[in-house]
Order: sequence, then structure tokens, then C-alpha cells
Amino acid sequence: MTAVLTVVCLALQAASPAADTAEYHVKRAAGFEQKRDYDGAIPELRRALELEPDSVEAHGMLGEALLARGYSAEAIPHLERAQRVDLLGIALTEEHRTAQAIEALLAALQKKPNDPDLLFYLGKASGFLSKKSFDRLISSSPDSARAHELMAESDLAQQQFANAEREYRKALDLRPDLRGVHLALGLVKLEAGNLDEAETEFRAEVKLSPGDGEAAWRLGSVLLEKGRTHEALVELERADKLRPQMIETLYDLGKASALENHPDAAEKAWLEVIRLGDTSELAASAHLQLSQLYRKQGKLAEADGHLQRYREMEKSKGLR
Repeated sequence: MTAVLTVVCLALQAASPAADTAEYHVKRAAGFEQKRDYDGAIPELRRALELEPDSVEAHGMLGEALLARGYSAEAIPHLERAQRVDLLGIALTEEHRTAQAIEALLAALQKKPNDPDLLFYLGKASGFLSKKSFDRLISSSPDSARAHELMAESDLAQQQFANAEREYRKALDLRPDLRGVHLALGLVKLEAGNLDEAETEFRAEVKLSPGDGEAAWRLGSVLLEKGRTHEALVELERADKLRPQMIETLYDLGKASALENHPDAAEKAWLEVIRLGDTSELAASAHLQLSQLYRKQGKLAEADGHLQRYREMEKSKGLR
């Protein structure tokens, strides 16, 4: 009987996969990883690579398992061998190898543009790189115009507007031709409700950067708010040519056109706002503006349709 049992056991063993092959250990590791038992998977994958060092599958799985347990430095060479650029970007970020991380994450996002992990780590890596660059700027050139501009932006983030303005002014004292600073100052003034000073700053920016569509829009927008619709329309039309399909410009362009008695141009601008971003707040406002425009023209069906869409969007916003 013992001899028969021995023969049966040997036959079963011969019919089953060898217990010490790379394939066998990879399969066991896959079972562990399905249960998120990475500690169980790691030794199986290490053994698989001892048996088959060039196994791309084992390298990829081991890199993933090591990264999941926080061993990002050890994971990197395995993820490189397996060309797992998504996880490689995450591991490089964890190791503060930011330039390489950003390159890998950007490549991975080409295939998975909305992946939340990739987007999170790209932001994190970019933040590391920005901080490193800014720290070096402050330490190497603390009295430079760019250092004062950077400090102003830091003050703005903390809503210290007076300090921010002071630092921006210091930057301009050192470099009067520094683009972007007058625009930032104009936004500070706009936030404070000082339209006259905002206009002054936006005009200064437009003079320095005549090709900047945002600067042209900002100037046109503040002129529109001040009731100088003809001047606003000229600037907004220029902004639209410089940076087409910017919905903020188009919305204000529609308002200025309507006020200057150009209903066809207003209609065209607002319809374009809706086409470009039908779920945005500006699109909702464009629906309302169009309903009023069409009602004045006696186009009651069109007016009712846009008013209904406006109400639906406002109701939806209230429910969120």
C-alpha cells in the first residue's frame, strides 16, 4: 500500500507545475497582490527573479509591491526594467528626484490623462521643484527684482495685500520693464475695489506687453465696469484677436457689444461662450444675457429657451 501511495504522490507532483520555477512564484505573488498582501508577494517575486533575472513581469510586480510598502528607492530599478513609467514617476517623486519624476509622470499622463494618482504626484513633484528653485533664488539673489516678486506672491497667498504691493513696487524699482508685475498690482487694486488704480496698472502692463491677451482683457474689463464701453470694446476686440476662445474675454465682449448697440456681435460672442463651456458660470450668465437680448428683439421662443437653461444651471449649482 505504501508503495502505491508513493507512486500516486509522484504522479501528482509530475502533473503539477514545478514548485520552484519563476512562473510558479510569479503566480503565487499574483495571488498575494490580488489580496493586497504585498508582504507575502515580495519574497515570491524575489525568488522568481533569482530564477529568472530578466523576467519583465516579475520586475514590474516587485516594483509595484515595494512601492506599495514604502520602499520607493528599492522599487525604482525594478520599475525601470519593467518600463512602468506611471509607478516609476510616483517612486521618483517619493525619492525627491523631481526632474526625472516630472518627465516620467508627463509621459504616463499621455496615456492616462485623468488618472488622479498621476495628477496628484505631478503636482507634488512640481511643488518640490518650485520650492527648490525659489529657495535657491532667495538665497543666491535676495535683493533681485525676481526675489521681491516671489516674496510678493507669497504675501498674496497669505492675503497680506499691503506687503505684497510693497514687494511688487520694489521689484519694479529694480526692473521697471518687468512684465507681469503691473498686471499683478492691477489685480490687487481690483480686489480692493479701486478701479482707477487698477486701470492705471493694467494700462502700464498693456504698454509693456502689447501682445498679452490677458492684459488686454483685464484693461477692457475694468473699462467696461467703469462704463466706458466704447474704449472697452476696442480693448476687448484686441484681446480676442490676441487670445481667441478665452471665455472671459468673449463674455465681456458680448456685454460691451450689446451696450454699444451691436446685437449681432453680442449674440455671436455669448453663443461662443456657451459652446466653449456650457457648464461654466459664465455660460449660465451668457444664457441669461441672450434671453434678454432675444426678448428685446421679439424672439420669444429663443428667449424662453435660454432663460429656462439659465434657471436649470442655477438650480443645479444650488444642489451641488
